[in-house]
Amino acid sequence: MSQDFDNIIYTDAIETRNLGRKFGKFEAVKDVSLRVPRGTVFGLLGVNGAGKSTIIKMVMGHLRPTSGEIKVLGRTLGEDPLGIRRRVAYVSENRYLYEWMTVEESVRFTRAFHETWDDKKATDLLKRFSLPPEKKVRQLSRGNRARLCLLLALSFNPELIILDEPTSGLDPIVRRDFIENIVAEIAEEGKTVLFSSHIVDEVERVADYVGIINDGELLLVSTLDDIKACYKRVRYATNGTRPEVANVPGVLAVENGRHEQVLTVSAWGDETLQRLGERGVRNPEVLPISLEDIFVNTVRAERERRANS
Repeated sequence: MSQDFDNIIYTDAIETRNLGRKFGKFEAVKDVSLRVPRGTVFGLLGVNGAGKSTIIKMVMGHLRPTSGEIKVLGRTLGEDPLGIRRRVAYVSENRYLYEWMTVEESVRFTRAFHETWDDKKATDLLKRFSLPPEKKVRQLSRGNRARLCLLLALSFNPELIILDEPTSGLDPIVRRDFIENIVAEIAEEGKTVLFSSHIVDEVERVADYVGIINDGELLLVSTLDDIKACYKRVRYATNGTRPEVANVPGVLAVENGRHEQVLTVSAWGDETLQRLGERGVRNPEVLPISLEDIFVNTVRAERERRANS
């Protein structure tokens, strides 16, 4: 089976179709369909409890879906679970390590489980991450524990790296360092990464693709460039009267200033411009938008829609 696996040609490292998971009557994941193209970094963004970890656990085969399908590296999970596992690295926010082992012992221990282990890569990463080989895991800082987990995940040359809230509990400097280490490895070797986070700026910093999830539903998924091309902040003077624009299709948020309004708009284009013009908007100025603005206003608009339905 594993030899057949080597001959599989795939374009999507992960594909889910109508993926769902219930815990009793609680629906944690609802009809999620997404694709993680090979050789890209995909950021799954959502607040804590949004369903990110549940999706990742199903992709890893740690949790059985209630409904839907999953393909990993071109195969369904049931076809060749061992072959998939040999090609996928997984790092969770819990960072499972043996506290009594030294860094060097942790490397040797993990090496024994992987036929494709690369000693040179492990040694290079040990130096790059400035990890002390003789120190016990329990003596390591949170940042160094995270770096050790990343070293162990990358040193057997996986095709796919899955990171579940990998920077949880790290301070901002260490968090940025960790993310940049991931980017460096991906850029060098063209690996595929799926990572979840509730921290918008780290997703914006490294992701090629972004999926925004809220209450188990995938609200938005696309390339980061396409998302920023479609979503805009639009500012215009009100000249004493405020146009009624909240119900214009695509308007997610309206911020009222003393002499101006600023809108967050999805699917910005000629049609939206025309609709706003019909409501009295004149000479709108299109402003750049951050992923944080997109995330906050998309989630807020969905919550308001549900509350009013």
